Amino acid sequence: MIRSLLAFSSSIVGLGCSPTPPPESAPSPQALPTPQQSADLDAATAREFSARIASFSADRAWRDLQALTDIGARPVGSRGNARARDYLRAELEDVGLDVEAWDVDYADTEEGPSAEGAPEIRVTNLSAIIPGTRSQDRFLLVAPFDSRAYADFEFIGANDGASGAAVLLEIARTIAADPLPYAAEIAFLDGESPFSSANRPGALYREVGSSGLASRIQRTGVSGVRLMIYLNRVGDADLRIARDLMSHRIYREEFWKAAATLGRSDAFPRDAAFENAGIAHRYFTQIGLRQIVSIVDTSFGGDQPPGLYAGTAQDTIERCSPESLETVGVVVLEGLDTISERLGKIDRFAGARDGEGDGR
Repeated sequence: MIRSLLAFSSSIVGLGCSPTPPPESAPSPQALPTPQQSADLDAATAREFSARIASFSADRAWRDLQALTDIGARPVGSRGNARARDYLRAELEDVGLDVEAWDVDYADTEEGPSAEGAPEIRVTNLSAIIPGTRSQDRFLLVAPFDSRAYADFEFIGANDGASGAAVLLEIARTIAADPLPYAAEIAFLDGESPFSSANRPGALYREVGSSGLASRIQRTGVSGVRLMIYLNRVGDADLRIARDLMSHRIYREEFWKAAATLGRSDAFPRDAAFENAGIAHRYFTQIGLRQIVSIVDTSFGGDQPPGLYAGTAQDTIERCSPESLETVGVVVLEGLDTISERLGKIDRFAGARDGEGDGR
């Protein structure tokens, strides 16, 4: 029923569009808030926006980033990887969440998964669900926590692999204290960065955590996932979030509007070029989940992707900032509030037409 409503609702045309929508022109410069308007919006945030936004703590998110980077490198199967997972689990449990660690196995031979006795590589994801106040349909909030292994240096991956996890952990605390209308599933993914195995050292695997999550969603049902947000590389002190071409166009733009509303357009530029942010959309679109938004800075150091510090020993906490973590956190929370309100109206209308509501 909801799908049919979406098809003819002019206010949300395109919710079922292709995962590679054509670029639309950027809003006119006149739509940008003036410096004074931005300052007024920042001053009004605590008064006019949700308590979740006011309670998001840049200090706590920064503490999480420091804890993850103090662990060091976190490649698949390493001691650092296990320590990072233990830290995330303990922090989620500290706010009263039930946390599940679940394994994703992937065949590690030329013959593939069907080969008899095929050795496997294994990664371990974490997930926790925060119930919604009105619906158990859910928003899926995802970030990687691993880092890539390099032979000639230790790759900390403060920005690439830890920053999204730090922001997501603080978002989880914030929503746990003040739940959304829809449930929020928090997922930390392992095996997202490229890695090899002892069985086939020449082969590189990546996005195994995403592949496993997509398979799990397919088993439990895609229809209950109303939106998925993927966070990574969001700690850059010079933060510029990419306008990801593969993300769902309408939902993506809600976060750009949220940034403008909160006076955070420097990090979410209204004139940002369309580009492929490079996350594992394909696993999710293959199972019919297209309402995905990736929030990723594709250039770490400088303006040209991937940036001077990406994939180097310079990806350290010194080149990140708590202000960047806070910006992403509050923009995500504001966007979720807006999307929750709109989806709630659609659901109430659908319920009324089906005789399940009072039409209000």
